[in-house]
Amino acid sequence: MKAWFRRDRGRPIISVHRGDWNPLPENSLAAIRSASAWDVVEIDLRLSANGEPIVVHDDTLLRTAGAGMATDGARLDDIASLRLKSGAGGVDATKTEERVPKLAEAFDALRQGTVSDLDVKRAQDVEAVAAHVASLGQGARATVKIDLAEASDISGLKALEARHGVMVMGKVVLRGPDDLDLVRRLKEADQAVIEVWYASLDILQQACKIGGESLGLSVYTLDIVHCCDMCDGRALTDPDAVWGRLRDVGVKQIMTDRPRELSSYLQTR
Repeated sequence: MKAWFRRDRGRPIISVHRGDWNPLPENSLAAIRSASAWDVVEIDLRLSANGEPIVVHDDTLLRTAGAGMATDGARLDDIASLRLKSGAGGVDATKTEERVPKLAEAFDALRQGTVSDLDVKRAQDVEAVAAHVASLGQGARATVKIDLAEASDISGLKALEARHGVMVMGKVVLRGPDDLDLVRRLKEADQAVIEVWYASLDILQQACKIGGESLGLSVYTLDIVHCCDMCDGRALTDPDAVWGRLRDVGVKQIMTDRPRELSSYLQTR
């Protein structure tokens, strides 16, 4: 998996946020299949009542399926009959024939060679999800993410990888120069990629230089969450100022809700 991330593609890796969800329902099997045309498919996970990971973002199914039931600890039989709404859901979205997938089904929907970025919504569930990925024999096709606040957290990351054979992606906040030491430590620990929030493009560029060829930095340009006005909406009118700038500072991976436009732009560069 580390070799996969370190491979030189001549462009940033494209990570598709919640699958290719517009107009397909987010986190649905249809969205995951469609997103497999790119490099990475990011999906959200919570645990059902029997401890099986299910692919859903919110703590209820109100937005995505029109049902107010809680998703954490939900019975699989109770959610099996629910139909997901199109796109990002909401009151006006129409119902589709798509259902809430189980993680095993999501892996089956992925095209060979595509990697899954598993965003476990509750920190206490990461261990169980990593164990489940291993039990499915999918450790070479998935990453799980955990927050890292200081260098001492790296040992926990390495231990989690060792227990389950699943690559763990650290999530790091870069507020200023003091946070760059954590990037150095992660590189020394042979990590291949980290997801970062950054306070400025300058600090992001410094971190990318530290990472070099062996430690890549992943960023997000989602309209709902991004840094320094580097968002998909702005990129649609000025891609050089967003996607081009991120490529120029050295980011390894970009998570987006506009994979077609990002892919087309990177081909022109």
